[in-house]
Amino acid sequence: MKAMSPLEELRHSCSHVLATAVLRLYPETQLDIGPPTDNGFYYDIDLDKKLDASDLEAIEAEMKKVIKENQRFTRIECSREEAVEKIKECGQERYKLGRLDDVPEGEQVSFYQNGEFIDLCAGPHVGYTKKIKAFKLLSIAGAYHRGDEKNKQLQRIYGTAFPNKEELAEYLERMEQARARDHRKLGKELKLFHIDEAVGSGMVLWTPNGAVLRTELQNFIADELGKTGYDQVYTPHIGKLGLYRTSGHFPYYKESQFPPVVESGTVEELAQQGCSCADLSN
Repeated sequence: MKAMSPLEELRHSCSHVLATAVLRLYPETQLDIGPPTDNGFYYDIDLDKKLDASDLEAIEAEMKKVIKENQRFTRIECSREEAVEKIKECGQERYKLGRLDDVPEGEQVSFYQNGEFIDLCAGPHVGYTKKIKAFKLLSIAGAYHRGDEKNKQLQRIYGTAFPNKEELAEYLERMEQARARDHRKLGKELKLFHIDEAVGSGMVLWTPNGAVLRTELQNFIADELGKTGYDQVYTPHIGKLGLYRTSGHFPYYKESQFPPVVESGTVEELAQQGCSCADLSN
């Protein structure tokens, strides 16, 4: 059994309550995995119906019913052969059989059951569903099975849980403030920059407003560096290949950067690190 903090146990248990609710509302759902995360939990599901915000509300309401039932989390240990049969009995073989294969040889195979729901799981969990006092489903996103784009894209339901409603409210408020300060949101609203596919994906075009802000930030950083004794230098963006061989950078970047430029028999490369030229500026 993997060691977890009390908060991780709580969130892990909440992911099982989520799966319980999803199967009640959409019995045809195929489940993959539902671990706790640093900020909450998620469960990856395979469902033909594309879920939206209104579906999250319905799932959340069903989760509250499961919690109110105060279902006990029970650990069930079994052999691999018995595990295969349990997975098939639940009709969850599409992904769970593969997850069973991930369990290392010699490690105990286990399931956890709460109410009518049973899931392949190493645990641990809280004792009863009523231990879950404060939770919230947050969003839905696409996620490839096992993170491989060659596999089917599943629906990932994100949520979070805390020991009490006060901590949950504080977290949700922080998330709301972070969204309000998101540079992508502010960039559009304040017309600071934009991206044009004619230039290239991720290539930022600074507007006059953005250029002013960028200049102010650069000046602020330069002033702060000056206060701590740093001097600024400016170096070329390209240099001779021999320089980067001497500095030792070339072997680490040669497979992942743009091809070299050959001019009058001289091979030049994009600067791989600023320090190579900066050392020569003193």
